[in-house]
Formats: sequence, structure tokens, C-alpha cells
Amino acid sequence: MPSPFVWLQHVLPQALVSRAVYKIARSEARWIKNPLSRWFARHYGVDLAEAAEPDPTAYPTFNAFFTRPLKPGARKIAPGETTIVSPVDGRLTEFGYARSGTLLQAKGFAYALEELIGEGPVDSRAFENGAYATIYLAPYDYHRVHMPLAGTLTATRYVPGRRFSVNAATTCGIRRLFCRNERVVCWFDTAYGPMVLVLVGALNVSSISTVSRGEIESGAPRYWPESLVLAKGAEIGRFNLGSTVVLLFPEGRVEWAAELRSGEKLELGRAIGRIREVP
Repeated sequence: MPSPFVWLQHVLPQALVSRAVYKIARSEARWIKNPLSRWFARHYGVDLAEAAEPDPTAYPTFNAFFTRPLKPGARKIAPGETTIVSPVDGRLTEFGYARSGTLLQAKGFAYALEELIGEGPVDSRAFENGAYATIYLAPYDYHRVHMPLAGTLTATRYVPGRRFSVNAATTCGIRRLFCRNERVVCWFDTAYGPMVLVLVGALNVSSISTVSRGEIESGAPRYWPESLVLAKGAEIGRFNLGSTVVLLFPEGRVEWAAELRSGEKLELGRAIGRIREVP
């Protein structure tokens, strides 16, 4: 039985809430941003020692604090050309291998890969039985997204949608959650074949930004051909308030690390798998 929080989200004016959050998060008024940033850091237990600027009131806006950069060297990127690393700090909610184009959202809840990513420079059928990993970013996490493997960004697709929360209660209560939410789909070409990274929006996520497009405005569907070479560990984008990423590889290309477990906490740069077949 879905929780009251899940039912409430169906009637909540999500667009209105997001617009309000957008304005508040970008306010430069000290009486807004400073108390909000201090409360947030204290309430969620944000580790400010690893931030490039540890004073939450030193940022020009709350959103700048939320998307704060880390100190140089705060995250180590696991070496190796064929080593796949976690693209974010977050909790690994599900991972494994798709079955005939179906991915697991949570126990008893599945969704269609094709619906999640739509059309791109590579036929989605290439990923029908491929490897996938879903990582949830909690409010206290570092909220920038980085390359799990070196590659070239070949296309970016913005898909409009709802803004349901993506926490554990909601992923277990709303079917096809990631396909219903607003998202940005990034397609990459690597030395070992294609790769897709999906940035899924959520409740209170006022926008998603990428290094190639900047802040992507909500609205009509859009698609951009791209050509941007990115090293492993390079920044791809960021969530302007938190969410989830879904990482996808074609069938037969990736072997997940044997020690990975659903529900465990990951840090950006940790080795989570390896390329097992070179074309």
C-alpha cells in the first residue's frame, strides 16, 4: 500500500512548487540564503570539510551551495582505461543486467528501457540486455555528475515530465517512476561502444544542467546533436536540487564488480565495474 506521502505527490502542484523552489534557491538575499544554507547543512549532516568553500553562507545563493564543488583531491578516480567508476556520490539502489529491454526500479516494479531513453544516435535495442546501475543522490550528497568512462558526448535529449520524489518510499510506490519524471538523457561514444547516462529530475529539482547545454529549461521535448570529448572523471552536469542517475551499457560489454551490493553507498570515482569485451 503506497504511503500518504506517495499519494500526496499525485495532487501536489509540482510545477508550481518547482518554480517557487527555483526562486528561493537562487535568491541572493542574505536573510534567505544564509539561514537556509546553515539549516540545510545542519539538518542533513552535510560534510563541509570536503567542500572547496566550507562556509555555507559564503556562497552567493543556496543553489550555489547545494551544487558546491569539492576540494581538489577530495575524490580519487580509480585508474584503468577499462575500469568503470561511479559517476556520483549516492546510494546504489538497483544494478544488474536488463532483460529484454526491462529494468528493475524496485522489488516488484519494472520499467521499459526504450521508454526511459527514447530515440538517440544508437538504437535503444543495443541496450535491451545490457548492464545498468541506478544511483540515488540524497540531499546531503555532492550533486555534480561525472564521466564513469572516457568518451565523446554525441547527443543530449530533454524529456519533459512529472517531478515525483525518487526516494525509497516513492520508488516502491509509483510504477514507471523514472519514465514519468522529467529527465535529461546523455548519449556517449566510448572506445568500447556506446554508453548512456540518464539524469532523472525529482520533487523540488528546479532544473538540470549539463556542461554542453548549461541550465536546461523545462518545457517542450528537445534534442541536440553533440560532439564533446570528456575524460573519465570529468564533470557532465549537475542537479539543481537532488535526484537519481541511471547508467547504461550494451549487452556483453560490462561486468559489475563482484563486491557491489544493492543499497550500498558509493563515492564518485569508486571502481564499480570493468569492460569485459573490446570490439
